[in-house]
Amino acid sequence: MDMIAEPQKTAVIDVGSNSVRLVVYYGAMRAPLQFFNEKVVCGLGRGLADSGKLHPQGRKRALNAIRRFVGIAERMGVTHIHTVATAAVRDASDGAAFCDDVLMETNLKLRVVTGEQEGALSAQGIFFCQPHANGLVCDMGGSSMELAQIGDGEVHLSKTSGLGPLQLQNFNGNGTALSDYIEAQLVELTKDFETQDSLYMIGGTIRAIASLDMTLKAYPLDVLNEYSLPVADLKELLQWIVKAKPEQIAATGAVASDRMPYVQIVAQVLLRLLKKVKPKEIIFSSFGIREGVLYENMPPRIQRRDPLIEACQFFERSNARFKEFGTTLFAWLQPLFKTETEERKRLIWAACLLHDVTWAAHPSYRAEASFDYATRANLAGLDHQARIFLAVALIHRYKNKPRVEKLDELNELLSDADQAQAEALGRAMRLGAMLGGPDVAHMGQLRVKGGNLELVLDEQSVGLMGEVVEQRLGALAKALGKTAKMRVE
Repeated sequence: MDMIAEPQKTAVIDVGSNSVRLVVYYGAMRAPLQFFNEKVVCGLGRGLADSGKLHPQGRKRALNAIRRFVGIAERMGVTHIHTVATAAVRDASDGAAFCDDVLMETNLKLRVVTGEQEGALSAQGIFFCQPHANGLVCDMGGSSMELAQIGDGEVHLSKTSGLGPLQLQNFNGNGTALSDYIEAQLVELTKDFETQDSLYMIGGTIRAIASLDMTLKAYPLDVLNEYSLPVADLKELLQWIVKAKPEQIAATGAVASDRMPYVQIVAQVLLRLLKKVKPKEIIFSSFGIREGVLYENMPPRIQRRDPLIEACQFFERSNARFKEFGTTLFAWLQPLFKTETEERKRLIWAACLLHDVTWAAHPSYRAEASFDYATRANLAGLDHQARIFLAVALIHRYKNKPRVEKLDELNELLSDADQAQAEALGRAMRLGAMLGGPDVAHMGQLRVKGGNLELVLDEQSVGLMGEVVEQRLGALAKALGKTAKMRVE
């Protein structure tokens, strides 16, 4: 069995056509967290189609940003800096000279990737979050747009196109020429891809479009990653964006000012793309090329680990009072969930690992803190329904009748059965936390027999009985529609 070791801080410097970004990662090897994140909008690719060169002012800003990023990384104790430079640097006639300047001033060698490599790395960014993802991946950067097909843990095909918004702005309002260009690019880009049910979407302006949809719908969960939409809903939104006045879009407050010049032209491209590839579901991702770089550099044995469980184990080791008790708790409550799917058991395990990470909060606010932790934590490997399930379970870990902002709204995104199970799980963790020992043998046994829920203790553990234990066992039994029984065996 692999020993779980924590990495040193690792960084990725991403030199894109529009922005240059540093992200420093730290945490579990399979699911490192963003420790530091800074972006500088440089516009390296602005005017590239006409001049064939990097934008002069953008080049200066990018070099200054990289110099600063290297200094920050060194001060943070980063052990390794990965780099990736995309369309603007690879296409510009002075791209190689820019790389030489970076090397001379920072001793950092930029890795300039081809369009196909860029698409593959972005697709691996989806695997970073969802190892079993299947479908197409669309990544729109400043000067290019890539499409990749993924499944069975592999990138099967990756292609690139000149459909980045910086490129498209060069048509200067010539609608016919722009439309013809988009169509020709999409025909070539999509011709070798098979229709897939899921389309994963990556890119800054694409994320802005997702945020716009969430804002217009008053969506109750403020997490963009794994936000999903039926294709019809996205088409309706894109059509509105194309027809709306810029000030109408800006008035929503959902699109940052640096994305406003691109959002309508990107919407045009995406509408055409949806007609070509015909997916059934759209899934937006906060993960992309930078996480793809990390994933690519993980040994296969690390790639095979579950990012959700790894992250939750890291949080438990970092924040819980009793390290590794979450797995003991998970084993103890197994009799309640014998018939559940492996996917649901995985989620229950994650909840058990997180059940004590907010113990340091004021007792009056632990329930709310645990709820916020699950809804806002930088967790990978779960969709929105799974995230809400965790949050509902964890709030019931601390309160039988919790009252917290957004609980009712978020519960509406779960089925009645999932709501009931999350509540039962929370009450089971609430009971189990009182019986905690070094291993599951010291906690008694839960048994479900007909209409009864039994807690069976041995003679050595009889001292664990008490009024509060009886109350919590009764609350759990009620949530399960059972009658509580406690006995010594």
